[in-house]
Amino acid sequence: MSMFEGVSLPQHEKNHNERQQRLAIFREKFQFDHSVVQNVPISASVPEEAKPGPGWSLKLVATAYKLRRNWEKILAEHGYKFQEELPQKSVHEIAQMLLKKDLLGILTYSDPDLGVALTHKRPTRFTEYYQLFKHFGIPEGTDQLLNDQDFADYFVAGLNPVMIRTMTEIPSKLHLDQALFAAHPAFAQDDLQTALAEGRLFIVDYEILTALEAGVHPDQPKYIYAPIVVLALPRGSENLEVLAIQVGQNKAQYPIVTPRSGTWDWLVAKTMVKTADSNYHEVATHLGLTHLVIDPIVVATFRQLSRNHPLHRLLAPHFEGTIPINSLAVRRLINRDGKVEQLLAPQIESAYKVLEMVRNNFHFRNSFLKNDIARRRVGTGSPLKNYPYRDDALLIWDAIENWVSDYVESFYASDADVVQDDELAFWTAEIMDPAGGRIQGFAPNDQITTRQVLIETLTMIIFTSSAQHAAVNFPQKRSAAVPYQPLAGYAPAPTRLGLTERDALEFLPPLDRAIKQVHTLTLLGDTYYTQLGVYPMESFDEVRIMPALLRFQARLVKIEVEINHRNLHRRTAYPYLKPSQIPQSINI
Repeated sequence: MSMFEGVSLPQHEKNHNERQQRLAIFREKFQFDHSVVQNVPISASVPEEAKPGPGWSLKLVATAYKLRRNWEKILAEHGYKFQEELPQKSVHEIAQMLLKKDLLGILTYSDPDLGVALTHKRPTRFTEYYQLFKHFGIPEGTDQLLNDQDFADYFVAGLNPVMIRTMTEIPSKLHLDQALFAAHPAFAQDDLQTALAEGRLFIVDYEILTALEAGVHPDQPKYIYAPIVVLALPRGSENLEVLAIQVGQNKAQYPIVTPRSGTWDWLVAKTMVKTADSNYHEVATHLGLTHLVIDPIVVATFRQLSRNHPLHRLLAPHFEGTIPINSLAVRRLINRDGKVEQLLAPQIESAYKVLEMVRNNFHFRNSFLKNDIARRRVGTGSPLKNYPYRDDALLIWDAIENWVSDYVESFYASDADVVQDDELAFWTAEIMDPAGGRIQGFAPNDQITTRQVLIETLTMIIFTSSAQHAAVNFPQKRSAAVPYQPLAGYAPAPTRLGLTERDALEFLPPLDRAIKQVHTLTLLGDTYYTQLGVYPMESFDEVRIMPALLRFQARLVKIEVEINHRNLHRRTAYPYLKPSQIPQSINI
């Protein structure tokens, strides 16, 4: 018997009072909490109905086991000494944690905080950072530190591929002129103003990070960078070239560095960009705009949509594990002196302020995929032809939209059915309510009154829960390699050129933070649970739904084939939006 037996819209419900009584119970269980994460709503608890299936715990435990073995091998082979010893537990104690499903305890035991390193405080060679991968392989592609093509492709196929935008004018704060432009061999016969007019100049600006206040490591200060990256397309090329990096916002204070600068000057500039990108990505793109957008929608769904509402049935698999993983994050990652504060550059209170600003200024409908790329002027009609994130994401978005359209039309015969759905109206209102979900622009004029708007809304929710989160979460495995993408800076932004290899190493984390980065990002980037389009057996028991679901699944198979074909011809392969690699929900 399906848990969703008797699925119906509320206006067609025969036992309306009973339905309302069941909803009242869930409104008691599911509550919003605006106090834990700087005025950003999350679930106040982890009700039983929000907990994922047993496979989720097994995935986390399997990864935790690898982290524990990695710790043991690092200590055995290198003899590093830390403030604390690696904790030991008996087989019985570990078994008890497993039986009690104490995931926080298991993760804390598997990847403990040993404090600051007492010996070998800082690696003295880049290769020492790669020696921290013992029980799992060094991430593929992280040996590309000196490869400028890999660096350029990072902004269209890397960890945070949503920052690049077409430059419409040259900012006054940026030192960019014809001489600098033409000094790059790919643009020796090109004209800066022509490239600007043709939409071939691109910018990635981390100005928002100037709002952050730097944190500290027990042994030394940390530093926050706010660089500006300039990229361009040569005439007739599909692939970006990196023109220059201005290492700070003030062109009078900070130099602009190019690929023709000294080897270490250029590497340091790229390292600063990756560090800045890590901080914006983790606080805003990843946590703020996937986890903390979807969490209040989950809460509102349980509070306002009956479990036999067709939309609850559709969305439930896309919410599996979201509240529990966010709860774990609050207690282990983003708490004060937690891993986020230890690993990233800013003080956690400062990071919270930027998180609050980004999350609460988020506009739901303006952030639809096509609207976002249009706003950044990097749509499919732009000169930027090689943009793997955009192109693969559009395939997934369209597939989800077609599936959702079929589903909605199976239950809502007309727009009138949408208008008459009072549970949908309460759901919409609560998601937008400042006392509830605080999501701006969730519905036009604060109401969902047509099937088309409902389809668009559900598509955005499912896309964010699945594909968007996959795109910004799973590249973290590559970022676990510290030299490839450090999470904080440990030397100030240079005000002069002429840096050495020793100088470049000073920008990278000390040993204790490096190990934390390896373990934390491996856990986040290497734990897959569920797969887009593969719904639990009990999800849909109406025969009329099955043809649409089968079409959706078949389309995802075709998309995978298409992405595999694209990757054969791309300068940098992009595997993160292959449907087989996209979980249904935000569960890690």
